Amino acid sequence: MHVANELVSLLPVNERPEFTSDYEGFFHLVEISGSVDEASVGYIIRDHDRDLFERRKVQMQEAVDFLNTKYPDTLKLEMRDQYFNMREKVEPVKHIVDLAFRAMEALDIKPIVKPIRGGTDGARLSYMGLPCPNVFAGGVNFHGRFEFLPIKSLKKASEVVVKIAQLVAEE
Repeated sequence: MHVANELVSLLPVNERPEFTSDYEGFFHLVEISGSVDEASVGYIIRDHDRDLFERRKVQMQEAVDFLNTKYPDTLKLEMRDQYFNMREKVEPVKHIVDLAFRAMEALDIKPIVKPIRGGTDGARLSYMGLPCPNVFAGGVNFHGRFEFLPIKSLKKASEVVVKIAQLVAEE
């Protein structure tokens, strides 16, 4: 457990989600468990910039390598890509975002453009070949036990989807 704690301490405190905002990347500690004999630490690494994202993964690997030098063959790193930022897949087909803006404006909804700081189904689908920008989150308290989606937001989201379908049918 002390070695797991040491790994956590090697990563920059100021690059945790609670100390970053907007398009800043982060190391998000999501799980830690252990006993005297064995410990496990789980992280999500996020960044809007692909190069910075790759550097964060290298930084994690270097921290593990450093500790394995200090405590030979103690740590095992399992790293897998879960999400990438969808921007590089959505920008070539930006007209789908413009269409969503038109639908919102037709419904008297002012589009608010903000970075989504977590992984989304849309990011995963975008990398599977179906570009899916986040058009209408509407939720509150994301990624916590108090996360919820107000009914009013859900209704507005459904109106936007219907309006998008109508606009596409008109084209």
